[in-house]
Parts: sequence; structure tokens; C-alpha cells
Amino acid sequence: MNLLTYNEVFEKLPQTKHLLLGNGFSIACDPVFSYPNLFEYVKKAGISQNAIKVFEYLGTNNFEGVMHLLENSEWVRNRYGLQYQKDAKGSIKRDLQAIKNSLVKAIAESHLAHPGKIEDKKKNKCVKFLEPYHNIFTTNYDLLLYWIAMYGNATLEEHDGFRCSIQEPEAEYLVFHERLGSHKGILFLHGALHIYVQEGEVRKHSWIRSNKTLMELIKEGLESGQYPLFVAEGKPEKKLEQIQNNGYLFYCLGKLERIQQSLVVYGFSLGQSDAHILNAISDNLMLEHLYVSIHGKPSTYHNKQIYQSVSKIQMRRKRWLEKTRSGKELFVHYFDSSTVPVWS
Repeated sequence: MNLLTYNEVFEKLPQTKHLLLGNGFSIACDPVFSYPNLFEYVKKAGISQNAIKVFEYLGTNNFEGVMHLLENSEWVRNRYGLQYQKDAKGSIKRDLQAIKNSLVKAIAESHLAHPGKIEDKKKNKCVKFLEPYHNIFTTNYDLLLYWIAMYGNATLEEHDGFRCSIQEPEAEYLVFHERLGSHKGILFLHGALHIYVQEGEVRKHSWIRSNKTLMELIKEGLESGQYPLFVAEGKPEKKLEQIQNNGYLFYCLGKLERIQQSLVVYGFSLGQSDAHILNAISDNLMLEHLYVSIHGKPSTYHNKQIYQSVSKIQMRRKRWLEKTRSGKELFVHYFDSSTVPVWS
């Protein structure tokens, strides 16, 4: 298969174009973003079998859900005066603290401390790469894209829907309460480390309003019950369930379902664990062109899996067109990821 270069892709794109980023975007910046499986990391930290079962029940990377459930369960236990069994190998409170500690450690070991760790030359190059795109979607929950958006704010002019709280206008955090409409937007499809839910609101840590780094705010938040909102590796049905139960995540996925014309996919494997994203692409009958990056030789097992996933997207689109008798056929194009000028 002959792959297109990114320049060839860019020449084909219409004026309004959209971008979907996967973990390859972050790894291309720095290998430190090649995350471990956080659930496996937490298991090795020594949580009990009971806690592991809670993860398996809610989704093996639904950290926010698990920590909230353990927190609420401990409150109920205390309220009703319930006692632990004598042979219990771990307490709810101890498991909750172990999960917090291991998550902080995992984040610290697999994330840059602050945006100053990235050379200005790299950041400027990335801003230039992102600038032409109207909506930028990402499945990454790291801070990299947000850092770049802040660094190049005057050029990118991207919105994320977070504004100061109406009830607490001087608060250090920002609240999601604004739909993007026709504005350019950055949307975290799987949440992010700097986004959390508190008192029924989806909030975002703000270093400008707090004079603290985001990493400091995230670690402090974990200790005070501000658990990061993110959906990572896990069963597709659990991912979709978590997304549908959160207004912000549901809005982001819906935005992907409504974009038009062309979508460029860079650094994203289109795996079946992200079936909700594959379905959003196939079911968006106004999306006409899909450009997918390929890393390395097209014949590798990983790339063959991408081709299979894309084929399923096209087949699902075809069934939709046959059923509705309206909409556009989806044309797919592949390009070499090494030709994309993201960071250099």
C-alpha cells in the first residue's frame, strides 16, 4: 500500500477540517508519555482483592468511579456502624488511600512536571500544526495538548467550554457550562487529568487562577476528593457507560458525531476498545473523508488491526446509507505518520 505524505493530505483538506489525536501525538513529543496500564500499576501497589473486584465491576480504569464508590461506601459503613469481618484483608479506607497514592505516583512517573520541560521550538512547531484545525479531539488524558493550547492561545484561539463559576466567580477552578457552537474547540473525549467532578459540576484546574502548576493541583485534588475525570483502557461498554453518565464527556462525543467534511486521525489506533469513537465516525453521515495515520510498515500487525477497524467503520456507514437513503459515502485515505510535522 502506498501511503500519502501529510503534505499531500493537507492539500486535499477543505477549509474547515477537524483533527483526532491519540497517544501517538504525546509519545512523539516525549517517550515519557508512553503510559503504563494504570490499573496494573495500582494492582502492583498492593490493593486488596475486594478493591480489584470493584474496578472490574465499574471498569478497570474508571478511577473516578471507583474512588467515589469507596468513599461513599466508607461513609455508609460509618453511618450504620458496620464492622469489618475479622478475616478482611483490607479496609475500604486503606484501599482508597492506596489507590490515591499509586495513582499520584504513576502520574508523576509518566508525565512531565510542567510545560517548561518542552522546548519552545517544539511547542511553536506543534502550534503551527494544530492551527488549521477547527475542532481538535483527543483521547489522551495527559496535559500536553492543554499546555500547547495555552502556550499558543493567541494563534490557536481554541475554546474548551470552561468558564469561571457563576456562584463562585473568584474560585481557583473553572466550570464547564458553555457549548462551543461555531467556535474552534478542544475536546477531551476521555476526560483529562486536570478535569474533575465536584458538587455536580464538571470543573477544570486553573494554574492562572491558583498560581500553582497543574501537576500540583492534581495531586492536591486527589487528597481532597477531586478525582480526575478520565476514561482509559478498558471494556468498550464500560467506557461508553461512563461517557453517557457525564455531561461533558457526552457533549464531546456528540460533537464528534456532528462534524462535517473531513477528519484527520493522528496517533490513534482505532482499536475496538474505542468502539464508541469508531461508531461516532461511521454514524456521522455528513463526514465524507477520513485520513488515518500509519506508523511504520503498513504490513505490521498493529497496522493491519487499523485497516480492519476502518473497514468495519466503512461497512457500518454503508449499512446506514442503505437504511436511511441519505448521507455521504465515507472515503478513507492513509498517510505516513513520520511525515507529519508535529514537533519537529
